[in-house]
Amino acid sequence: MSVVFVKARFVGQATRFLDRDDKTQLGRKETLANMFDWNALDQKVCATIAEYEELDRTKSLSVVAISETMEIDIDEAVDAITDGGNDRGVDALFIDDRDGKNDIHIFQTKCVGDFSKSKNNFPSSEIDKLASFLVDLTGHDNDALASTNSLLKAKISDALEVLKEANATITVHFVGNTAPLIDTELKRVRTAFSRYKAIEFRMHDLDALSDFFLEKRVPALVREITAIDTNFFDRTDQNLRGVVCSVAALDIVDAIKSEDDPEQVEAGIFDQNVRIYLKRRNRINRRIIESALSDDNHMFWYQNNGITMTCDKVEIGPSRRAPKIKLTNVQIVNGGQTSNCLFEAAKEDRSKIEDVILLVRVIETSSEEVKMSIAETTNSQTPINVRDLRSNDRQQRQLEEVFADLGYYYERKAGQHADKPSSKRVDALTAGQAYLAYGIGLPETAKKDRGRVFGDLYDTVFAEDLTAIKLLTSFKLAQVLSEKKKEVRKKIRDGLTLAIGEMSLIDGSFHTLFAIRQICNRDEIDMWDFDLADAKVSEAIDVVSKLYNNAQLADDNFSSNRYFKDARTKDEVTKAVG
Repeated sequence: MSVVFVKARFVGQATRFLDRDDKTQLGRKETLANMFDWNALDQKVCATIAEYEELDRTKSLSVVAISETMEIDIDEAVDAITDGGNDRGVDALFIDDRDGKNDIHIFQTKCVGDFSKSKNNFPSSEIDKLASFLVDLTGHDNDALASTNSLLKAKISDALEVLKEANATITVHFVGNTAPLIDTELKRVRTAFSRYKAIEFRMHDLDALSDFFLEKRVPALVREITAIDTNFFDRTDQNLRGVVCSVAALDIVDAIKSEDDPEQVEAGIFDQNVRIYLKRRNRINRRIIESALSDDNHMFWYQNNGITMTCDKVEIGPSRRAPKIKLTNVQIVNGGQTSNCLFEAAKEDRSKIEDVILLVRVIETSSEEVKMSIAETTNSQTPINVRDLRSNDRQQRQLEEVFADLGYYYERKAGQHADKPSSKRVDALTAGQAYLAYGIGLPETAKKDRGRVFGDLYDTVFAEDLTAIKLLTSFKLAQVLSEKKKEVRKKIRDGLTLAIGEMSLIDGSFHTLFAIRQICNRDEIDMWDFDLADAKVSEAIDVVSKLYNNAQLADDNFSSNRYFKDARTKDEVTKAVG
């Protein structure tokens, strides 16, 4: 991936850049993005604009980049946008507090309109503006930061809170569907930021962004695995050879470890695998690690799909039992998550996974076209995530049938009814998240981690007493608030003055949903009657916005993100409703 960055770990320590001349140290060969890369990225940009009409091309590119690099939902990425008047060169700001992290990610984006302009270098006109912003942010200069737009101001408050933590970091992302910054500008960035600690800079150009969809550089790696006993199958078909065998998990762990640093994974072995390792924050990956370390890890072979490799040459040793298999120019094109999870499990307790066995498929071919085809096709299949595993549950199918009777298309799987009118589509995950806040009364949980809807809270959300009407009402009310949130963003973009507390909708829409619930209960009206509940939206917005404004006035270090993730805020809403 064409990433150019600087990292300063401690004050006084030399700041290190990886300039373009340093790429050979990374084992990378520089390539130029082509029209295919442009079209792949542009298609995502256009699709995002179609879904979020308030976004222009630059904002949409920011959203796509944030979603891909941060591995978050598109909705979350949209909420990170700060682009507009008085944005100080900051187009988006996202705080990653998953798994105990306190990482601030700042994005500056430039987007050109056609492929012919993609050869231009990333413009450096706003670097000074961004440098000035970072000086003020790290210096906690509240007066200088006060002139920013409302969206950015709220993010700044959250960032200032994060910077108080010992493990806080800042990463600045330069994003463009262009060529990267020129070397002289990189040197200027180095000079401007050499005084800071724990700050990293990354350049995501067209080539780098396209690599998220299909990695194009393949290092020549030679690895060896051993088939378990006689459990292997070898076949040849024209110019292809395939070997299927059972392999000890530790063989895969050793195959993917870096020769330079055995404590790290050799990323190059996954260059043709378009999926990025999601680490433990992905629930399926946590389950894979737990499975490998469990007392029942003999079940791993039966429960896991195994991995697929491609290589230029397969050499099988002469032994009929447990033959050595040498793989030249090997790539793991499918099963990257499994491989990485086994590596992490081995770091925890190598002896525990000595008996873990998994299925391996190796495909030998000298054709780069065939390799790319295998990489694309094996990775274009829908991943089996927690939601997919639940999608065929009896209740999910029943909900789909009932929604159909109501004139709606219930999407048990993401994008299941993409060809139908958006106004009639009900996404199961989004609806479940809304129900978590409105029906169950857990707005802070709905905000923190919507993935839990189909994870550990599945039986709570989709309990026996859940009906399609309850789910639909929750979803429709959430959509109403989503439209209100778009109006706030538009007012900010147009430079209009916001009403007091109106910014609360950006981070507090689930608490506003909860407020509607509480108002309905107070007035003893049916909260599942959409029309009756919809009539309470304005009051709910007023309740939350006043609480938000009072909290801001009472706390000089107010953080919107922290406020709405605090379980006590829900109690404040209940008390305010009366």
